[in-house]
Amino acid sequence: MAPHIEGAGTKQQRGIETRMALLEASGRVFSRLSYDQAKLKDISDEAGASQGSIYFHFGNKYDIAEAVLAVQQERMRAALDEELAVGRNGFDTVIVMLRRLADLMATDRLVQAGLQLVDSLPEALRDHGHNSYVTWQGNGTMLIEQGIRDGSITSTESPRLLAEIINELYVGAQMMAGMADRWGSLPDRVDRFLPFVKLLLRPEPER
Repeated sequence: MAPHIEGAGTKQQRGIETRMALLEASGRVFSRLSYDQAKLKDISDEAGASQGSIYFHFGNKYDIAEAVLAVQQERMRAALDEELAVGRNGFDTVIVMLRRLADLMATDRLVQAGLQLVDSLPEALRDHGHNSYVTWQGNGTMLIEQGIRDGSITSTESPRLLAEIINELYVGAQMMAGMADRWGSLPDRVDRFLPFVKLLLRPEPER
């Protein structure tokens, strides 16, 4: 049996809390500054911690940016997993996910930091950021294929093409919202194009 170390659990918990505080602070910094503009001092000041704690928990700015991107994808993936667990049909899941992702991007600073970072990442991290768009187009294709199987999507177009068009609509709204008000208007912009997505997935029969 391993010996009991007094206070070990408390120390470990403090370490977890410090790491999360640094991540949240990084999210706030990267959501308003590019990768090149952001300094480790900005993050430590935002977190109310020493720069040494950043080196201890993450290493350097590259490592903390990579961690922010990972959390962004984890939170977006968790939203998808939760909606899949509800058991809706493919059509309804596509519509709900578009709005849920918009709400997440409009309110979550770490997710916003990931969005901000994508366009300013160093070469070594760029694929990590841009691959998220490929991943989400794949998720869209999967949901549309599910909708075709369950009969909730009636379009005869390729699921991959439909997912690409929807992705283009969403990313366009995301970019416009990012420039206009730091993604605050993204839910409203998504609501505005949802009728067109519904028509794309369930075209009206010719008369």
